[in-house]
Amino acid sequence: MSHSPVVRRPFLLVGVLILLGLTWLGVSGGLHQLPRSHSPGEWVQSLAQLGYGTLSLLGVLTRFRGRQGRVIVWLWLVSMLIAAGLAPVVWGGASVGIGLVSAGAVLLVAPGIVWLVRAERAA
Repeated sequence: MSHSPVVRRPFLLVGVLILLGLTWLGVSGGLHQLPRSHSPGEWVQSLAQLGYGTLSLLGVLTRFRGRQGRVIVWLWLVSMLIAAGLAPVVWGGASVGIGLVSAGAVLLVAPGIVWLVRAERAA
């Protein structure tokens, strides 16, 4: 289903605002956690958080366009999955099952964010 430009632009705006929020959360959270990381899991989670923050900004700048956009989307998704899956386990002491649920939530939400950002180009 195609939408008019009047409808698509707000989708893009919402997607960009979400990515900017993820940029802030990822970069600021990762920088805050990195010095406090003591275990390998905490290190990996903090680096993944920094990664998704940086890749969220790249997503805003590229709007996930072209070949580079596809690479950014996949790296962004992987870093989000790692960060979301590990965070409750390594920082909160939750079970691995809870970590899997958190990672699963990313798999439900991330495609919608990508769609919002790419919606402006849809014909």
